[in-house]
Amino acid sequence: MRRFKYITLNILLSLILILVIFFLFKSGIIKNYIVGGPTKDFFIDFKVGFISYLECYKLDLNFEVIQKIKSEDCPAFEYGKIILLMPYNENLKLFYLDYLPYIIIILFLFTTIFLLNPKNKLEYFIVALAILNPSTLLQIERFNNDIFIFFILIIIALNRIYIFNWLLFFFCILIKTFPVVSGPFIFIENKKRSPIFLLMLVIFFGATFLYFLLNGYFPFLDDIKSGNISKPGYWHLFTLNTIPKVLKYFELNYIFCLVIVYLIFFYVLHKLYKSHEIINLIKDQDFFTFRWRLFLLGGNILLFCFVFFSNYTNREVFLILLIPQFLFLNIKKNKFSNLIIYFLIFRYLFLFIYGPSNVIDSTYYIDNKRYFSYVFLTATFVKGLLDFLLMALIGSILIKINFLILKRFILKLKF
Repeated sequence: MRRFKYITLNILLSLILILVIFFLFKSGIIKNYIVGGPTKDFFIDFKVGFISYLECYKLDLNFEVIQKIKSEDCPAFEYGKIILLMPYNENLKLFYLDYLPYIIIILFLFTTIFLLNPKNKLEYFIVALAILNPSTLLQIERFNNDIFIFFILIIIALNRIYIFNWLLFFFCILIKTFPVVSGPFIFIENKKRSPIFLLMLVIFFGATFLYFLLNGYFPFLDDIKSGNISKPGYWHLFTLNTIPKVLKYFELNYIFCLVIVYLIFFYVLHKLYKSHEIINLIKDQDFFTFRWRLFLLGGNILLFCFVFFSNYTNREVFLILLIPQFLFLNIKKNKFSNLIIYFLIFRYLFLFIYGPSNVIDSTYYIDNKRYFSYVFLTATFVKGLLDFLLMALIGSILIKINFLILKRFILKLKF
């Protein structure tokens, strides 16, 4: 009876949030006060990142030509060739543009709510914040392909047909390279897997990735080197570079600030990694559970992208994949997990200040020179500081788990 009650409440919450999201779209609030952007169009990442490429491909332009064209019709190619295998015609174009985004958004809302599976007021509040915060709304509004990777990671964590998981994993990295850091999931797929078979699997994964890399299946890496990949600048930032970017505006040396921030981050990461709180948090944990697999899959992507890339805040959608494990540990009365939960809540609440600050009067001009408002700079700096602390906490847990899993594998291999 209680299980039926929770399912009913989750369905009701999903329907309410669907209505809220559609209201934000219809009213224009999502554009004018939360996410902003240079265009009034919705789902711009999907339209440019998928539809425009497919249209160019159907014009019989070869892939190398598409790479070089820098026009609105054929923008610089930022993804893997595999998306060009998608079926495409005028009827499908109508479906892709007018129906698919809304279907995926509805599926995303239901999936997130049932994934977090709230059971008390605090958990319902966290669910509402996780979905309605400006970072998640930016993901929904732009309809970036990260949302598809989000779904695939959940399937990998749930599914027990392992070869299917491996195919999905390679599909992810053929769309974008960064999911490759989620590869350690193979170590916590199956308790009964022999270390020799696991070693062979690691070699196979590495050789296959190297083959794809050397044969040009990740052509957008050239765009990263040349700087053609779109970057958020000062707006909607989720990166370790946020604080140096703000300090740079006040004429401090950017490289110097960058080095200092990175050194401090890795120092804090190391101290937390060695702390008793982190050791106790993962002590005697069974990492072969669905929640820990999900934590490792999403967390590795978050940490890697936060440290090495300048990301839009929509990439924070992967943070949702970590929440189920924190909620579970919180039920077990783990004080450190409880601290992280409340810190997450505070950070989500702050995003409701940070998001609008990116849209409302973030810049002004004097003599045709652009300046940033102090409200915008302050909000961005605080956001960068909160991200710094959050990813130091999460990163220390992730590194501890990754090393522990690797250590166990090496010990089994020796014996």
